[in-house]
Amino acid sequence: MDFWHRKKWLGLGIALVLLGQVVAASAEAPRALPVKRDVKRVLFLGDSMSMGAFGRTFDSMLRAAGFEVYTCVAGGATPYYWLSRYAPISSNIGYWKKTPSGENRWKTVKAVPKVEVLIELYDPDLVVVQTGTNLYATLRSKRRSKAGNIKEIENLCRNMAEAVTSGGRRCYWITPPAAHPSRYPVSLQRELAALTRQQVEPFGRVFDSRKVTKYIDPYPRNDGIHYGPTEARKWARHVVADFVSYAGGEAIGRRALDPEGAFGTEVAAVKPAVPVDPSEIVWGEIDVKLRLKAKTQLPPRSDISYRSCSVLYEYEIVGVSAGHYPFDTLRVAHIGLFNRKVTAKAGYPLGTVRSWKMVPIERYSYFLRLQMADDLDADLDKPIYVIKQD
Repeated sequence: MDFWHRKKWLGLGIALVLLGQVVAASAEAPRALPVKRDVKRVLFLGDSMSMGAFGRTFDSMLRAAGFEVYTCVAGGATPYYWLSRYAPISSNIGYWKKTPSGENRWKTVKAVPKVEVLIELYDPDLVVVQTGTNLYATLRSKRRSKAGNIKEIENLCRNMAEAVTSGGRRCYWITPPAAHPSRYPVSLQRELAALTRQQVEPFGRVFDSRKVTKYIDPYPRNDGIHYGPTEARKWARHVVADFVSYAGGEAIGRRALDPEGAFGTEVAAVKPAVPVDPSEIVWGEIDVKLRLKAKTQLPPRSDISYRSCSVLYEYEIVGVSAGHYPFDTLRVAHIGLFNRKVTAKAGYPLGTVRSWKMVPIERYSYFLRLQMADDLDADLDKPIYVIKQD
């Protein structure tokens, strides 16, 4: 149940609305400076970290501080999802949209909106980007060299920062909170934070969430990355205090900024999106022999709230007997959990060789409705296939 809490914010009476959480005003809440009018309108982009208490607290406290906030949060999102240079990507983990005029939540969305479209629609002064956890897989991918992984992360972060600062806007980037070291090694977390900071800081502020967070829940009983409500709200309060200081004191709204001279250099032009006509690519039935190369690990069953889900594997192409498939690897969605029981396919060891007739996942609406477990590195060129059922 929602409650209205009244608190004096440096002499001003404000209403703090926390959706779905009862959060009493306390000494832990940041004492924000009055917001300068240079930065008023904020676009808040986030991944699954922002679907719960962190996102609700951050969103509500910014509104209470006087910002006009437009929140768009997509589970699993990375710059691959947001940037228009990449093909549209669906999210079956959830999508949350909140604006001054209303709020909606969806379990799935067919295409996460592109940041260039959102900027044109909402015309923000400053864009908040909360992301990074889903980039750990990219940083330690075995399909590229180490140098290639680093270059990929650098490009993703810089391209995203360039896109959100188009027209002289400013960027506020929130890195992932500390993960359990058994889920992601501390050295990996430190490396991603450093790469992000190097690429994004020329465009605004980077908030290193690891410095104010610690993962305290037991692992692997919990996933090692997502925080409970209490810890998530504490994290959000730290971020809000820093953000309000930056937006109210240090950041310069685009109306007072010369777009040709931002940060002492010319603003980098955002590459236009290349239109993709889905009708030009026809993925059809294929008959293939495959060898299992990489697999997504199902979470512990105690952490799974759904009865059934699919799991994404990647196979090497051993041979194609019928149909056309131009790549040397194929992504396949199997039923990994059915009626709360792990299936035989979920237990396939690496190196397993199988021959199947395959069809694109879109052929079966049942698969599209399922939650998908996927911790593979993003590969947007390849379609997802399933075993033909008829």
